[in-house]
Amino acid sequence: MDDTFEQKMRLFEIMYNPRSIAVVGASTHASKVGNFVLRSAISSKVETVYPIHAGGAKEILGYRAYRSIEAIPEDQVDLFLFAIPQHHILSALRSAIKKGCKAAVIFSAGFRESGPEGERDQIALRDLANAHGVNIIGPNTLGFFSTHSSLNATFMPVLSDYFKEEGNIAVVSQSGGVAGLIVSAFIENHLRIGTLTCLGNRANVEFSDMLRYLANDPKTKIVALFIEGLDDVRSFYEQARACATKKPVVVLGAGYTTAGKKVALSHTGSMANSEAIYKGAFKQARLFQVKTVQELVDTLKVLSYAPEPRGKKVALITHTAGPAILASDVLERGGLTLAELSAETKQVLRKEGMLPAFIPPQNPIDLATFGYMDKSIYVKIVKLLEKDPTVDCMFPICMSPVGDRNLEVFPFEEMKKTKESLTKPLVFVWIAPSKYEDEFKSWDRIGIPAYPNPERSATALVNLVRIFELRREPLDEPSPGSFSKEFFKEIDKFKSAGKVSLLEHESKRLLKLAGIDVADTYLAKTEDEAVRAANSLGYPVVMKVAHEKILHKSDAGGVKLNLKTEGEVKGAYREIVGSVEKKWGTELFLGVTIQPMIPEGIEVIVGALRDEQAGPVIMFGLGGIWVETLKDVVYRLAPISVREARKMLREIKGHPILKGSRGMDPVNEDILCELLVKTSQLIEQCQFQEIDLNPVICVHNQCLIADARIILRGQ
Repeated sequence: MDDTFEQKMRLFEIMYNPRSIAVVGASTHASKVGNFVLRSAISSKVETVYPIHAGGAKEILGYRAYRSIEAIPEDQVDLFLFAIPQHHILSALRSAIKKGCKAAVIFSAGFRESGPEGERDQIALRDLANAHGVNIIGPNTLGFFSTHSSLNATFMPVLSDYFKEEGNIAVVSQSGGVAGLIVSAFIENHLRIGTLTCLGNRANVEFSDMLRYLANDPKTKIVALFIEGLDDVRSFYEQARACATKKPVVVLGAGYTTAGKKVALSHTGSMANSEAIYKGAFKQARLFQVKTVQELVDTLKVLSYAPEPRGKKVALITHTAGPAILASDVLERGGLTLAELSAETKQVLRKEGMLPAFIPPQNPIDLATFGYMDKSIYVKIVKLLEKDPTVDCMFPICMSPVGDRNLEVFPFEEMKKTKESLTKPLVFVWIAPSKYEDEFKSWDRIGIPAYPNPERSATALVNLVRIFELRREPLDEPSPGSFSKEFFKEIDKFKSAGKVSLLEHESKRLLKLAGIDVADTYLAKTEDEAVRAANSLGYPVVMKVAHEKILHKSDAGGVKLNLKTEGEVKGAYREIVGSVEKKWGTELFLGVTIQPMIPEGIEVIVGALRDEQAGPVIMFGLGGIWVETLKDVVYRLAPISVREARKMLREIKGHPILKGSRGMDPVNEDILCELLVKTSQLIEQCQFQEIDLNPVICVHNQCLIADARIILRGQ
């Protein structure tokens, strides 16, 4: 480990375990932020708390107050909490550094989010902190909280009341408001927090820093992220990938920032958006993405309580059919299946009288009303299914008696003893209104994830299975690839000539030098040259306009297909020239390209671009007209491995089309994956801004590039 990493990790240890805290801007008024922050600090288990009150108060909340930071009697105060106006922050941090500050929370707004002037102030803040080894949480933040050290560095002192016991979940949120939503959901679901950290404007502590720390924190078993946008997707990806190999990482994203300035001269450039790129990067790093706060917390709950599932086969136990049907739909859509119970299990179900005589022993295991009247049957069946090798997960559905004193609620103590020996996930649907909180507390007390409806329970189980599937996937290190000297010389020639956007024949020449299979293409500057090229290639041929300003050749009437004779070639040439002269002029007209007419096949698009936040990125989807109509494309950070390329193919909604449709041969996925890998190596290694291969026609066990455009990076 490098010295910078060691220093950063030491700063996190001090930040989460400070010996002393100074509250700058502590207030005597109970309704002001400075008072809230002071109460949070006082609730923490630290040796000393120093309230700083510029108005000269002698004491606040029973603690001696000081007029200034300089007046603090010691010279080593680990953590400073700043609840003062933005324009005082920089000078206050300078004073805090002289008092040994190693970590700071800046609650104040008015920095990066407020415009150029605020941006400059935040940069100055960051540079000062970096120069003196200070971790800043914020500005514009809720702060952070840790049950491991009983530390509350937020303006929510009530967190110390709600979360007294240590947890193993680390929550890192960009937004304080969303952190509040997550905290509320934790309280409702009786979940324990390990640490809660709200990064706010991220002056000098980024998600990548947090992931690097949490990956090595023995008290953190699960990581949850809320992300709005990242300045450096590549750094985040590297640390997220490393963290996800050690512990589950669940991410919720919303309101992504723009993906960076696009040249947008190609389909690849115009189709790229930050949400799609982030989604691809999350998958590539083996993070599990959820869609809502509720799904996030439900997933964290099942991860906290359930063991790793061995497979996808589920046994349902129910006394009511409707909820089981709802759950089955969610489970099936999520890729899980109902287990075929073993003969022994079926025999015991019947022999031991666990089922009504009129119901066959099958999955779902239907207890009818007997299961509602006598809930101890659930415990017996769970014990039985634990021994059944055909069952990977158990999914009981039961209605609460909702206060009916003539019915037992549930034999929780007996289930607790049973649960201690379980090796399979057990996820309960406990149908009850939230007012019956004590019942849900009982489920949490015995460590069984229970949810009030079948959809939430089934989604949680699906997510549990998927997360561990992700974690079991091997992480390949992609090869950077290598290209010939002639290839790089050709790029230099184009750049020396001032070229930025290469035309089709120029792009294909480069691709061929890179070892990529392209359709033979000739540039013809005259009608006679077009005929000679067609005769050389053999009929039928395709003719396309070559013009510096015409990007979409079809829209300009610049594409002629299936030309079968010299006469058709001559006629097509004249039509294209006439159309160009009329609409565009001939000054930038270079001629036409001639290439063989590729047989009809399955069309895909392979693209790549250099994104300002994510760096080199590779794209794949259905090509031709489908790319604009369906926008069914997926992204990964480049370069990629063959395994990752294959995942991209299977990820698009149109993947069944690649298997062959309407009499077309299936795509050779091995060859297509090689093309994706090679293109990802090109964008990663070379001086390209965009690569657009559309369409790539997959036919006769080949993947031929019918059209291509490469955009070079600026000088």
